[in-house]
Amino acid sequence: MILHISIAAIDTRRAADVLASFWRVEALQFPMYEDSYIVFCGEKTGSCIEVYPQGTILAPSTPELPALQADQRRPGGPFHAALSVPLPEDEVHSICRQAGWFSQTGPRGPFFSAIEVWVEGHTLLELLTPAMTDDYVAFANVENWKKAFSLN
Repeated sequence: MILHISIAAIDTRRAADVLASFWRVEALQFPMYEDSYIVFCGEKTGSCIEVYPQGTILAPSTPELPALQADQRRPGGPFHAALSVPLPEDEVHSICRQAGWFSQTGPRGPFFSAIEVWVEGHTLLELLTPAMTDDYVAFANVENWKKAFSLN
């Protein structure tokens, strides 16, 4: 079970506000780090997305809190997350259009579909409507994975 993820953003406040729209919640400050925010994936859940400034990385520090350090490497890379949202597909695309973020819906094989949301054009979040989430949950387990890809 994934409880939270973190991503980088150029405009952390705006990115957090747009992400909050997908769960109809408010983006909150993440006071441990400057210019950082947290978005809970619903009012009554601990699942959340932390948004840090682009050009920073988490690094080992004290046991209480990792350090957030400047790093000029580009954000993005192989990281992505699939997250369920309570919104219908058209509303997700509408929010993305208003934010200027690219989004598209596509199948993930014959198993489930996802809405690709590219946060600021560099970080992929696959958002799943309730129906898409049902399909994902029905597929995503060890037995089905082995069967689908002929793994023994």
